Amino acid sequence: MKLKKFLSAVLLALAFFAMPANALTLDAQGGFCNRVSHMGDFNMSFYGHLWYPIDQMVFAGLGVGYQELDNVGILPLSGSLWVRLPIGRTVLPVATGDFGYMLGKDGQMFWRAGAGLDIKNGDNSSIILSGGYQFLNNSGHGYIYLQAGILIEM
Repeated sequence: MKLKKFLSAVLLALAFFAMPANALTLDAQGGFCNRVSHMGDFNMSFYGHLWYPIDQMVFAGLGVGYQELDNVGILPLSGSLWVRLPIGRTVLPVATGDFGYMLGKDGQMFWRAGAGLDIKNGDNSSIILSGGYQFLNNSGHGYIYLQAGILIEM
């Protein structure tokens, strides 16, 4: 059953590689991810995405990262969605979602839902401030994450 879920997540992620090379966007973010019940323990979290822009406001893509959760290093791989909300010009609110598989000692399915701000630097770059909730399927633990990073639109 785990293998079937893992393969489904990988196939979804690989589906985004069949696209024109001039239509890609990427982001890189860093921050922390803490278990909801232990907010004093800071776990580092780095995440990046390769996005396919559906239009200027909606992106679908592949996410990969590195997280330390409870002193265990894991590599999340996910299919992702990014939606800019049409409120504002320079600072746009965003909604994000990820669903995938965490590779590592305790491999398992996970999902993330979040929100943030996309602060436009120019036509092709933004500063990202985001936060949200991450849930691990097997362990049943919820985590809160806060991240900052950069988005480059090519």
